[in-house]
Amino acid sequence: MKLTITRSLAVALVLSVVLMLSVSFYWPIQEAYHPLNEYWNGCSKVASMSNNTTLVTSYGGAFANKLFLLAVIGPSIEFSQAESKGIRSFVEAGGALLLADDFGTGNSLLRELNVSARFSGHPIADLYYYGKDHTFPLVSDFATNPLTANLTTVILNRPSYIEIRNSTEVTTLASSSPFSFVDLTAEHFPLENETIDSYPVIASVNIGNGTLVLVSDPSMFINDMVGLYDNMPFFQNLLKMGNGSLAFDVAHLARASLTDWRTFLRYEIQSLRDLILSSPQSIYIQSLLVALALALTFSFELFRLMKRRRRSK
Repeated sequence: MKLTITRSLAVALVLSVVLMLSVSFYWPIQEAYHPLNEYWNGCSKVASMSNNTTLVTSYGGAFANKLFLLAVIGPSIEFSQAESKGIRSFVEAGGALLLADDFGTGNSLLRELNVSARFSGHPIADLYYYGKDHTFPLVSDFATNPLTANLTTVILNRPSYIEIRNSTEVTTLASSSPFSFVDLTAEHFPLENETIDSYPVIASVNIGNGTLVLVSDPSMFINDMVGLYDNMPFFQNLLKMGNGSLAFDVAHLARASLTDWRTFLRYEIQSLRDLILSSPQSIYIQSLLVALALALTFSFELFRLMKRRRRSK
């Protein structure tokens, strides 16, 4: 009897672990801007544009002798001095950094990097040149630059604008139309204290041998927006700065406590699968795994059958 209970507990434990791992692997990640989020507010489409995409969960030694595009999209956790120091070293060595923010905490990194620009934190709308409604401004005023090559129009989604404090250090790459205004009251129509003007929405800063690109709307890169107008070609231009390689910052995204563990699990399983499939003996390994799965299933069913017979006696 004691042995039967032990076996039952062992089987239950194994099944629980398998179930937990399966749920962790297949349950969708839904955090906004997350590169594994395939829903409307995720960034899985831009993450898949590179054949070499990695997720940055911490900044401890992550940038040693590597050139790629570091994408920080929609950060909501402030950057520490140590993180900012590592990012500065990465950019100064020739790295490319995209910082896309509107009302979040991107300014904490700009302060640490001593950049003469800030995200204003104030929303802008447009009277005449817009997409879905006034809060989706269309932008077609681009400076001549490799980052704006072949762009005609991009669309923003409730963007902020960039306050440029020193135009000799910060270059404006794109501005909203002359009919845009700071929508302080969310009335989507300019009031007496809301000035109608053109506002910087994309800018660049040279830091050492590298480049920092500021975009005042992270939402233009989410799955629902990146396929509209020239948003995707714009990200492709950004990706060229990193030679096609992408490092996606998830360390500063608001996310559930187990998301990082689930992300790690997915990458480990994917790596193991790729290793098995690329092995010369892959067919034998796959056959062994199938046989093992069948053996476990048969053993479990046999155990259940024997348990039923004992109960019927």
